[in-house]
Amino acid sequence: MKAKTFENLIRKVVREEIDYALRREIKTLKEDLRDELKPTIIEHTERKVEIPQKSSLKEKIMGKKPIKKHNFVGDSTLNDLLNETAQGSTNLESGNAPVSLAQPFATGAPLPMDTAGMPSSVANAVTKDYSALMKAIDKKKGL
Repeated sequence: MKAKTFENLIRKVVREEIDYALRREIKTLKEDLRDELKPTIIEHTERKVEIPQKSSLKEKIMGKKPIKKHNFVGDSTLNDLLNETAQGSTNLESGNAPVSLAQPFATGAPLPMDTAGMPSSVANAVTKDYSALMKAIDKKKGL
C-alpha cells in the first residue's frame, strides 16, 4: 500500500469516527435541552405540586437578567450575533476585569509592579525604565 493511499485511508477513517462521535454527543445534548425545557409536574391526590426546575446552563452563563433585543443592522444573522455579544458581561466591576476604569489608561508614569517571588533578573527586566530605548527607536525610525 502506498503511503499516500494509506494516509488518505487514515484521514477517511478518522473523519468518519469524528462525525459519528459528534452526532452521538449532539444527540445527547439535544435530549438534555429537551428535558430542561419540559416542565416537571408531579400530581398528588391532594394537590398539584410543581417541582422547581434546575437552573439551566444558559442561565449559569448568561445570568437571569432580562434580555432586550436591539436592531443593530438589517441582516438578521449578524444582528443576532451582535445581540449575543452585547448581552455578554464585561465584568468591569470585579477584580478579574480585563481593564480597570478606576484609573486612567496612561499617565506617563511607570506602572507599579509587585515583584515579590520573582527572580531578581526577571524583576529587573519587568521594572526597568525602557523610555530611553523607545525614544532611540523612534528617533531611528524618524518619528
